Amino acid sequence: MEKQIFNATLVIVFLFILLLALFNLIIGNPILLGLSLFVAAELSFCYYLLRKKNKYKLAYFIFGLSIYPIMSLGFFYNDGIQGPTIYILLLAHLVILSISTRGGLVFWTMVNGLFFFTLYYVGIFHDDWIPEMYSSNELIFLDHILTYLTALAGITILVSTLKKFYRSQKNKVKEKTNELIQLNRSLTKTSAQKDKIITIISHDLKNPLQSIMQTLELMKNGDLPPDEVEFLHEELLKITSRTYSMMENILDWSSFELKSQSMRVKEIRLKSLLEDTTEIFRAIARQKQITIDLTYKKDPLVKIETDRLLLIYRNLVQNAIKFTPSGGTVTVEVNGSGKWVNISIQDNGIGISEERLQKIFEQDIKSTYGTAQEKGTGMGLHLCFQNAHKLGGQIEVKSKENNGSVFVLTIPNGLD
Repeated sequence: MEKQIFNATLVIVFLFILLLALFNLIIGNPILLGLSLFVAAELSFCYYLLRKKNKYKLAYFIFGLSIYPIMSLGFFYNDGIQGPTIYILLLAHLVILSISTRGGLVFWTMVNGLFFFTLYYVGIFHDDWIPEMYSSNELIFLDHILTYLTALAGITILVSTLKKFYRSQKNKVKEKTNELIQLNRSLTKTSAQKDKIITIISHDLKNPLQSIMQTLELMKNGDLPPDEVEFLHEELLKITSRTYSMMENILDWSSFELKSQSMRVKEIRLKSLLEDTTEIFRAIARQKQITIDLTYKKDPLVKIETDRLLLIYRNLVQNAIKFTPSGGTVTVEVNGSGKWVNISIQDNGIGISEERLQKIFEQDIKSTYGTAQEKGTGMGLHLCFQNAHKLGGQIEVKSKENNGSVFVLTIPNGLD
């Protein structure tokens, strides 16, 4: 800011000095004319140092240390205290203060005061030292008016510039403050999510693993009848499947939220991408006597981050199985239109309440339970929503309580 103010000041003072040189040329004052031209050359040199060489301190010291001796000469050859030098003395002080560091304020104030008192003393008690340079009162009046108006304009422009920079810096500080507030909120949220992840791992994964260990110990003893062993086998499979699904969900979510890792882009037909995953879910769905129907109206070719797409697909199909009662149906339909691909997952399950539907994709980590008391983390749909946007798509949901739900994933095929 100081550099820009100094730059503007040099230009303003340079124009004033040229006007002063022209005035002294008109009134025939060769001493002040020569002094004006010397000052103009010095200002040009300071401007060169500031703009071309970026030597702010050198230009600052040359300007500050030369301005008062030059004004002293102007005082003697411009009618002393009867002349307009006092106006320039105040303007010069304001200029130097505006471009000074904090430590220079006292120094330059003392210098200005010293020169003022000395010159004023000489003008009052030794006015015979000062030659008369004006030939008429009209010239005195004109010189005072021009000098005063120039000083007034300089002060106005300088103060306006300072206020402009102040407002600019204030707005920047406000923006930075808002950014810091948002960053702090983000860090607080991330920290809270980390705590929740640890809580989920310690609670929702620890308990199922303990159940698995206890079941295996019972089976290891070999004292159980065959029907109970078969029952434990089924329970063990259910617990292991749920625990693995939960762990996979937690790891996927934590990778997305905390690492923002990039994933691989592949060019592939959707049918070959989804078939294996769908077969796994069919096996899981059979445990609840649920049927999964997968139909392709088209088999689009896509160039996409397959890991993200499968993550969304797994979560949506898992949710459909989870909230569909025994004997229900989950229908998956794949279609393509132009640059877009649609994947629809529909179930005839318990549906979603109007209140829950309003914030269905919000981040809300808490345990949820399906129609067979399947336990989940509640983060799956938020994860789907975030990854759909990462792929440049979106997810729409329609549902009524006790009438099932339909989730439609729309994404670009990525071929352009």
